[in-house]
Amino acid sequence: MLKLLFMLSSFVPLLLRSHYLIQAWKSSRLDHWDWIFYLAAIPAAIWAVRSERREKFDFYALPVLIPLLVLALFTQLHHINALSVAAAVGVIWAAAWFCCSWSFACKLFPAAVVLLLGTPSSSYQLSLLFMCSVSVAWMIKFVAMLLCFILIWCNKHFCLQVKKGTFLFLAACAGTALLLLHTKELYFEGKSFIPDFPAHAGEFWGRTLVPDANTGRFFATSSVKQYRYTRGNGDISVLAVRCGKNIHEIHPASHCLRTSLWQVHTEKTLSLQDNFAVTEIDAQKGAHRILVWVWYSSERFSTPGFLGFRRHFNPKESYYTYQISIPVHGSIEAGRNELRNFVRVLKPRSMK
Repeated sequence: MLKLLFMLSSFVPLLLRSHYLIQAWKSSRLDHWDWIFYLAAIPAAIWAVRSERREKFDFYALPVLIPLLVLALFTQLHHINALSVAAAVGVIWAAAWFCCSWSFACKLFPAAVVLLLGTPSSSYQLSLLFMCSVSVAWMIKFVAMLLCFILIWCNKHFCLQVKKGTFLFLAACAGTALLLLHTKELYFEGKSFIPDFPAHAGEFWGRTLVPDANTGRFFATSSVKQYRYTRGNGDISVLAVRCGKNIHEIHPASHCLRTSLWQVHTEKTLSLQDNFAVTEIDAQKGAHRILVWVWYSSERFSTPGFLGFRRHFNPKESYYTYQISIPVHGSIEAGRNELRNFVRVLKPRSMK
């Protein structure tokens, strides 16, 4: 009975994130179908541990269970909702290890991975990692789910089991790699930059565009403005969004480009000056090539990365996202210099 109560209580952290999950499934085009993995994890778990022996408590699980529990319950430590969801899934698996033995946890591990595939923003992360479209990222997730079911079958027939030490070492390596991959994007906090877009900015002359109906529907709770600036043969497009309360209306620029069939050549952080940076995206569709700069800003700080924006987002505060782009007719460096000159002549509102 004690083990049963402990296992049931291990689902509490995930239940506490259910509102966030449902909102993501309803509102985000990236995460709209991730509930499929939650459904698939149920038969996967039943099949994986059916007829498995439940042994004595394994206290070696506590060094894994306790940190995961802290990450899942205390979101204010990291401000990353997706990390809380992933940690909550880990809590369930580590609780099974603690209550039922390492052998039981090994059998259950593929089902836990299926559940992890439903973590919000996982499709975007895969598309960013492999520089592919979100549809390809979805194919990768479904292939991974299929491999998990194959692994469950192999565990049943060949009694495969990884040693505890090997698993913990590999998990530590994977966690460290992910942290190093996203540390700069997650934790960069530059100076706030919320510019005005006047009709005349330096040598650039601009005009306001009327957003079309689709753009208005897409940013239903946000305020969106579009501009176009010219200087000589240069033609710079601007998308300025004051974010509303629904964070799922705001998507990474590279995701939007890929879903519109653009090929993203590169996506990197570019430092323009001390304590301010943008994400630079080089994208192409057919013969048309563009260079895009993106940054996110509040009244207190700016960040070039979408993950950094998601980490800090609070619907009670004001946040802005800016995308400026220019066609590339010659070298990338020429387009980069033109965007740099344009940003230099923009004046932040605090200066007025």
